[in-house]
Amino acid sequence: MKPAARQLLGLVSAASLVLLPATVPTLAYAQQGAPDSAAALHASIFTGRDAITAAVFLLGTAAIMPLDRHIAIESQRPSLQNNSALSHTTTAFRVLGEPGSIAIAGATYIYGRTENSPRSAELGLRTIESIGAAGLTALLIKGIAGRARPYVVSDTNPHDYQFGRGFHDDKYTSFPSGHVTTAFAAASAVSQEISYLWPHASHLWTPILFTSASIVGVARVYEDKHWASDVIAGAAVGTLVSRVVVRYARAHPRNAIDRLLLPVGVSQVQGSRAMAFTWNYQW
Repeated sequence: MKPAARQLLGLVSAASLVLLPATVPTLAYAQQGAPDSAAALHASIFTGRDAITAAVFLLGTAAIMPLDRHIAIESQRPSLQNNSALSHTTTAFRVLGEPGSIAIAGATYIYGRTENSPRSAELGLRTIESIGAAGLTALLIKGIAGRARPYVVSDTNPHDYQFGRGFHDDKYTSFPSGHVTTAFAAASAVSQEISYLWPHASHLWTPILFTSASIVGVARVYEDKHWASDVIAGAAVGTLVSRVVVRYARAHPRNAIDRLLLPVGVSQVQGSRAMAFTWNYQW
C-alpha cells in the first residue's frame, strides 16, 4: 500500500473513532419512528434516552482527547494536504454543513409557504430553530472554554484553554466545533421531522443525514481548525439541543414562534418577478 493511501486510511480510521459515539445513539433514536400526537404532547422535554446519549458523547469526548494531538498531526501530513480530491471534498462538506444547512432550511421553509405545503414549512422552521438554539449554545461554550485552535499551537498543545478568552478572539473558539454543531443540529432536526411527518422515509434519510454531518467533522479536523474532541462536542450540542427544540415545539404546537411564522404566506406578484409576503398572526 502506498504511503499516502496508508495515511488516508489512518485518518479515516481515526475519524471513525471520533464519530462513532456521535452517530450510533442518534441513529437508533431517529429510526424508532414518530410517537403518536397524544404521547408527544405529554412527553418530557429532556428524556432518559437523551441522558444516555449525552453520557455517550461525554465518554467519547473524554476518550478521544488523549488522541487529539496525534490525530491533528496525522491529518496535516503533506501527502494528505496536497491531495486535491480530498481537499475539494472536505471543502464541499464544510460548506454544506455551514452555511449550506442554514440556506437549505430557509429554502425549505419558503417553499412550504409558497407551495402551501405545511409539512415542508414545519420542517424548515424546526431546522432553523434547532440550528439557532444549538449555535447560541455552542457560542457560549466556545467563549467560556477559550480553547486554542490546532493551527494556533502548531498542533502540539490540545490543552490550551483559558476561561473567557473565546469571547474576544476567534483563534480561541475551538471547543466545540460550530460547523459540526450546525451540521448535527440540522441532521437531528430533519431526521426527527421526517420520522414524524414521513416515517416511511426515515430509514433512508437518517443515515444519509448523520453520515454527511460526520464528514463535516472530518473536514474541520483536516482543515486544522478543530481538534477531534471538538467534533464530538459539537455533535453532542447539535444533537441534544435539536432534540429539545423539536420536542418542545411538538408539545407546544401554538407557541409564539409557530403562531408568528407558520401562518406566513408567500406568493408571486402577478406580472412581476417580485414576491409578496403576508402574515396571519394568531394569538
